[in-house]
Amino acid sequence: MHFPAACIISICLFLSFGLVTGSSVMIIVFEQSDRTVLIPEAIIYADGKIAGKTDVNGAFNLDFEGYEPNIRVAKGGYTEWTGSPSANDTAILVPLQVRNSTLHVEVFDADTLIPVQDAYVVVTGEDGTRQDARTGFEGKADLGLSADQVYSLEITAPNFQEAHDTVVTGGDSSTVQYSLVRHDRISIRVLDFAGSFPIQSAHVQIDGMKTGTTNDRGILISNISRNIEHIFDISADGYEPAHIIRTISFEDQVVDFPLTKAKSTVFVSVYNKDQKPLSNASVRMDGVLLGDTNEFGRLMVPALEIRQYEFVVTCDGYKKNTMSFTPGKETGELIIVLESEFTDLEVFASDAHGNPLKDVTVFLQGDARETLNTCETDMNGTCLLPALEGKMYHIRAEKGGYYPNSSPADTHTVPNTIILHNPATAGSNSTGTSPFIPVFIGFILLITGTGLYLFFMKEKRPRRKSRVKRRRSL
Repeated sequence: MHFPAACIISICLFLSFGLVTGSSVMIIVFEQSDRTVLIPEAIIYADGKIAGKTDVNGAFNLDFEGYEPNIRVAKGGYTEWTGSPSANDTAILVPLQVRNSTLHVEVFDADTLIPVQDAYVVVTGEDGTRQDARTGFEGKADLGLSADQVYSLEITAPNFQEAHDTVVTGGDSSTVQYSLVRHDRISIRVLDFAGSFPIQSAHVQIDGMKTGTTNDRGILISNISRNIEHIFDISADGYEPAHIIRTISFEDQVVDFPLTKAKSTVFVSVYNKDQKPLSNASVRMDGVLLGDTNEFGRLMVPALEIRQYEFVVTCDGYKKNTMSFTPGKETGELIIVLESEFTDLEVFASDAHGNPLKDVTVFLQGDARETLNTCETDMNGTCLLPALEGKMYHIRAEKGGYYPNSSPADTHTVPNTIILHNPATAGSNSTGTSPFIPVFIGFILLITGTGLYLFFMKEKRPRRKSRVKRRRSL
């Protein structure tokens, strides 16, 4: 609404006739510019508190008592005004200056991301004001607008679809970007069927002719004819090839072609370090138990997508093995070797003089003295027994012509020495228990027991009377 300055003053004087001096003041808010516009919806603050808003005529009647309040007037897109009425004022004029903001518009090609030159940009305000500009070499255009205002924006460019938007200007400046889609070409976009993410380096053939490969956004730009049936052959590593017959309409700008992950069958083969297959080995893939290997140490895993997996294989008596594996397009084999969780416990068997003994049978015994493993010493008197590292065991050694012997053993002692005695060295002072000691003790006990037995038997037997006494009795 436009009014000359004299008209605004007249309105103020007219409104002031009905006011009580000193108890109220009429505030008239207008735009200080070459067009003199009354400003509705301006917020009036009195002593820091909201008193109200101006009406459609830009006016607000402020009541107060006792003293003239401090007044602040604010409106989006304008600089604020502060002041106080004089003692005899019945009306005050509040001019607000327009606060300008620069809108930076950047226009790009949606396919190539190249700046679009000479694009025509038009903005229209809520009050019908209109401004326009054209983009330069860098695809940019600047428009001077009012701050904190809502505008309708329209962008047109040759061979591109129009773009429409609503923008709100900021305090000093704001930047908006727009991507325009061309009319004269088509964007072929290749996507993953499951994840809908772009597939880079996908090969595209149209009507049997190589067209190119997709970029990092999964897009290939092509100038193909519209409203004609075309044959698309699309392939990418790790995906099943697609053969699609499709007609491109004039409305189509971006055509999506989803590809499905290729499937592969993998045979997991588990061996020990001697290349012997291990049965009943548990196989997990990405934390999920697939099953156990068969008697040939194999497990078939069908229908795997061509991507990386983590396989974990465990087997009793062997260390766990973890391996990353990416299957190929065809059936493949994953070979996993498990190392034994046992280590070698070395035993050295000798006679009482320290000479090595050959062909000594050595038994590895557990806590309950059960036999776990056996071995026979070689010409150097040594043999190796599989055992768990850090665990305490007992070993028992036997050989014809020698007394058997037992001893504690572990994998940290290298070697675990055990001495065997023959009858000639049984009483010698050496490591191990002399076999004559229990024999001697048993012999003593036998003699003692026999003596006691005879003694008690003698006490129980009835005594005979002598002949002398018997004759006397007669």
